[in-house]
Amino acid sequence: MTDTVKSPINSPSQNGKHKRRGSFSSILRRSSIAQDIRRSSRDLTGESDEKLLKYLHSLSLRKELDNDTDSVASDATSDVDQVYDYDDPEDWFLEEETSEDDEPLFSILEKSGLENKIKELSQTLSDQIDLSPGNAILLLQFFKWDLDKVLSNYFEDTDRYCKKAGIILEHVKPRFSDPTCLICFEHQSQFYSLGCGHGPYCLSCWKAYLHEQIMACGGEIINCQCIHPQCQGKLTVEDWKTLASERDYSRYWYFLSKNYVGNEKHLEFCPNPNCGNAVKYQGVGKPSDVVECHCGQRFCFSCGSEKHNPVSCAQLMEWKSKNSNESESVKFIMATCKPCFFCGMPTERVQGCNHMVCRKEQGGCGGEWCWMCRGDWKSHGQHTGGFYSCNKYESSEGKKKDETAAILKQETDRFLHYFNRYFNHDMLMKHAQSLKDEHLDEKMNKFRELTNLNPDFLLEAVELLIECRRILKYTYVFGYYLDDKIPGKTFFEYQQANAEGITELLSDGVYINVALINAEDMKNRIRVTKKYITNLVKSIEEGLGLDSNLLPQQ
Repeated sequence: MTDTVKSPINSPSQNGKHKRRGSFSSILRRSSIAQDIRRSSRDLTGESDEKLLKYLHSLSLRKELDNDTDSVASDATSDVDQVYDYDDPEDWFLEEETSEDDEPLFSILEKSGLENKIKELSQTLSDQIDLSPGNAILLLQFFKWDLDKVLSNYFEDTDRYCKKAGIILEHVKPRFSDPTCLICFEHQSQFYSLGCGHGPYCLSCWKAYLHEQIMACGGEIINCQCIHPQCQGKLTVEDWKTLASERDYSRYWYFLSKNYVGNEKHLEFCPNPNCGNAVKYQGVGKPSDVVECHCGQRFCFSCGSEKHNPVSCAQLMEWKSKNSNESESVKFIMATCKPCFFCGMPTERVQGCNHMVCRKEQGGCGGEWCWMCRGDWKSHGQHTGGFYSCNKYESSEGKKKDETAAILKQETDRFLHYFNRYFNHDMLMKHAQSLKDEHLDEKMNKFRELTNLNPDFLLEAVELLIECRRILKYTYVFGYYLDDKIPGKTFFEYQQANAEGITELLSDGVYINVALINAEDMKNRIRVTKKYITNLVKSIEEGLGLDSNLLPQQ
C-alpha cells in the first residue's frame, strides 16, 4: 500500500499517542515576534536578547519572563494565544515553507508493500530464468536488485553466478539411515535438509540455529548458509518460512526489505527498527529534506539519519566514523599511557614517582622501569641524577615520544570535550522522549483534573525540549569542525551557551511536579525558548556572519 504525501514531514503520525496541535512555521508567520525575526538576522546581543540574558541569570524566573512578555509581546497577545488554540496538521519544526508547486513529492511505502514489490520482482525473474522465487531473490541480492543486469549476465555463465549467489542447483535427495540429529544427537521423527542434502538436522535445531544467526549477524542474515559447516548453500525465503519462528521470519523480511531499499536510489528505509516502512522520492536526485514516516520517525532522506541540522550529512558521517573508529581509541591510549619497557603493557601513571612496576596481578610482567625515559629502572642511580630524577630524559627517545603523545592528548582532549557534551544531550533527549511516550498522558490528565485548564501546552513543552536537545547535540558536532582560531567561534559558543541555559530552564518546567505547574509561566518559557533556538539555528545556517571559506566544509 502506498500513501502519497505532498510534504516531507507534514503527514501526521499514524501511530503516535499525541496529536500535534500545529506548525511552528505557521506560528511564526502569525506572530509579530516572528515577523521581526524573519525580517532581519540581527545580532543576538540586541535589545530584546539582553533581556533574554538577564532572564538567564536571574534567580526570579517568573519576574524576568513577565518583563519580557510585557516589552516584546504586548502587541501580539492574540498571536501568542493562537499558539495554543489552533488546529493545523503540520509539524512544529518545519523550516520556511514553500509553495505546493515547489514541494518535492514523497510517498510512504509500507512494510507489506515492500514485501509485495520484492515478491513481484522475484516472480518476474523466476518466470524468465526457470528458478524458484526464493532462488531468484538470492540472485537479485547478488546483482544488487538490478533485474536488467541479472538478465544480461545470467545466461553467460549460469553455474558461476548461481554458485556466487549461494544457489544450490543440483538437489540431492537426503537419505538418512540413522534418525539421529547431528547437532542434538536425539532421535527425531522430522528432519529438514536444503537442496545440498546435508543432515540429518532436526527442526528444533534448525530453529535454534536461525535464531542465533539473527541475534549474531543482524542484516547479514539474508546470506545465512546451510547449518553444515562446510556448505556454502544459502537458505531461501521458502526455507526461512518453514524453519524459523514467526518472529525470526519477520526479522528476516525486515533485513531483506532493508537490503532492497538500500539499493534503490529513490527509496530510503525508515531508521526505526520496529517499523519496516520506506519513503519514496518521486523527483530527481536525492534531496536532504527531513521526512516523517507513518510510525512518527523523522529522518534525513539524503543520509537516512535522524534530523541533524545544523550539521551537514557529510559532517555527520565523518563524526560517526570518528566515534566508531578504533584508531581513535588507540590514540587515546598513546596519549595517556606509556608501554612497559619489558612487555609493552600500556600503563597510565595516576600519581607517584617515576619508578613504575608492571603489576603481575593486573596482567603485567613484574618488570621495573622509568616513567620519564621509559628505560630499565636498573640503569638508574646517582649517575642519572638519583633514582627518582632522570637526567637521561632530555636526550632520550622517550622525550620525543612524550612530545608526540602530548600532541595526541591535546587532540584527544578536544574531541572528548565535544563528544561528552554531544553524548549528554543525546541521553537527555532520549529521557525526554521516554517522558513523552510513557508518562505525559498521565501528567496532562492530572493537570486537567487539578486546574480544569487545557494541558496541551505540556505536550508542546516536551516536544520543544526534545527538539532543543537534538539541536544542541548537533551544535557540538558543528563546533568540533569549526576552527578554534576563526573570529566567529567565540560568538557561536556564546549563542550555544545561552541556548543551553534557556533549554535547562524549559527542562526544569517540564519535570516539575504537576501540582506546581503555572500555565502562563510555562507558555512564556516555551515562547522564549522557541525564539532563541530558532535564532541559533538560523545564525549557524547563515554562516555566523563569516566568509564561507572559514566554515567547516560541507
